[in-house]
Amino acid sequence: MFCLPFLLMNVPMRRAVIAAVVALSACATVSESGPSLRYADAASRGAWATLLAGRPSQAQVDATTENWSRALRDSFACDVPVRKVVDAGLAGALEIGAMNAAANGGEERAVREGAARYAVSIAQMLISDHEHPSEDRCRAMAAWAPRVADQGREAVARARRNGYMEGDYGLLLSLLAR
Repeated sequence: MFCLPFLLMNVPMRRAVIAAVVALSACATVSESGPSLRYADAASRGAWATLLAGRPSQAQVDATTENWSRALRDSFACDVPVRKVVDAGLAGALEIGAMNAAANGGEERAVREGAARYAVSIAQMLISDHEHPSEDRCRAMAAWAPRVADQGREAVARARRNGYMEGDYGLLLSLLAR
């Protein structure tokens, strides 16, 4: 079904679609310095972008969730500025919610519920004690959290405007961060 309209497209449009698919599929959910925002960005842009992001397996969702949790816990333990970690965490909540929804064929409500569940986990991380990571890991997290917070700011704002995230848990995390 997808192939016929694709074949009927003119050549420049086909190249643009192929380039978009390649660009999105090249995005990694996890980099050496911490997780990224592939699904969060896609979900905040709508159904078409989410479709292009692909359907992850449950094992990929679980691994990504663990990577985000580890990065956020380590960032808190390394005394990275809490505001930056919380902002990165909100982007992570959107990433986890969107990725989980994509894995399970869910829609807007599934993204919203998944993001809310992960926001509760972030609040627990914020108020818990954590083992202090190595200095190398702390340096990596000191660079990662602000970068992801900045990169995720626009995706979170779009997601809120589009109804994929609620402001209540953002407010809760903001209050806890003070």
